[in-house]
Amino acid sequence: LGREMRVEARKLARDHRISGVEFIGCDVSLDGEYVEVKYQADEKQLDLRPVKDGLQRAYDAQVTLRRFGFLDRSGDASGCDTCGLPLCCATWSGARDMGPVNVRLAKQQGVTPNEKIIGCCGEVKCCMRYEHDAYKEFKGRAPFRNSIVQLGERQGKVVDYSMVRDSVVVQVGPKRSEQEVIPLGVLARDNPGVVPADPEDWVLPATADANTDAAADVAPDAGADAGADGPEEDRED
Repeated sequence: LGREMRVEARKLARDHRISGVEFIGCDVSLDGEYVEVKYQADEKQLDLRPVKDGLQRAYDAQVTLRRFGFLDRSGDASGCDTCGLPLCCATWSGARDMGPVNVRLAKQQGVTPNEKIIGCCGEVKCCMRYEHDAYKEFKGRAPFRNSIVQLGERQGKVVDYSMVRDSVVVQVGPKRSEQEVIPLGVLARDNPGVVPADPEDWVLPATADANTDAAADVAPDAGADAGADGPEEDRED
């Protein structure tokens, strides 16, 4: 019955000159009184009342038209993605509720849009959304790119991120090979005004200036302590 109703829906759309719509399936209740017709359409505003009314008269059933996107269709078809796992939209209903993933999320994770991040539905893969919060949290703690940081007696420039290792890539010399992966915890010791030492020390942009001033006030005391320790070591020698 479902296939028959889908064919009839196509005929009704053609008779009423409704273009840009494709009927892809029908779900019929066991008693045949309720029918859900799934369709895809190019336009958001499409009047399909003639199709609905025609189906209700022909089959004496309560008909509901449900628009399906590419994500819904992939979820219904199911299958596996390139990771080898079942499609997110087929195993987790929340993926459909949140809709397609924006390309902007991929760019914020440092991923250049390409065919590898496109899923079976033709949209960006749902897994890009899962990792977005982790990247957002990491970048909230990491220094900006091109920031100058102190590494003991040396200085370097932040050129890249390594979120998985909770680290940043620092250029310490003129050659490209002169790069080091420095954990944020290590970087925070020498750069208190650039990298918070602990997640509890995260600051909002509005309070960043105040914390920078506070760090500057503490710096002379730290230097004085270091200077005081120096002579004591010399005397012991």
